Amino acid sequence: MDTLSAIHFRQALVRSDGTGRIVFGTAVPYGQTVDIEEFGRSYREQFAPGAFARSIRERGSKVKLCVNHESRKLPIGRATELREAADGLHAAFHVSATRDGDEALQLVRDGVVDSFSVGFRPVRDRQESGVTVRVEAALMEVSLVSWPAYEGAGVTGVRTARPAISVDVARRRLELILKTW
Repeated sequence: MDTLSAIHFRQALVRSDGTGRIVFGTAVPYGQTVDIEEFGRSYREQFAPGAFARSIRERGSKVKLCVNHESRKLPIGRATELREAADGLHAAFHVSATRDGDEALQLVRDGVVDSFSVGFRPVRDRQESGVTVRVEAALMEVSLVSWPAYEGAGVTGVRTARPAISVDVARRRLELILKTW
């Protein structure tokens, strides 16, 4: 198998405590080096800032959210935000209201599924002191998984989908809470 054309997978930590349908956080941290074993070889890898800029520009809205890179199943969501910052690739995904989407969201909320994994094709790499630095990578998909490869990545959680309440409603709720104390 040609390792340049094969899809590679990298994981990143997810934390979830929200109630909405948008899962978000850092999909890949930049500058962190990890040990990779795949396609019968071992090597050290890191992603450089800007590695996904072209993918975001050309097809960012088409990046799908999957579960465990399961290509035989339909995706459970799609990217609503992909943004590069100095520390990594930040992402947000709307999770569809389907049986599989609902199950995945519940597992994230319960802390059972706590990681992202990126599926990518290497485009341009460089070697630095025995480390393969991904200078450009084509982002193919992001999956919810159980264990991160890049432990330095973190996901903030699940955004609430509830509409904002008015100041009057908030004041009345606060008054009720204070009365019970």
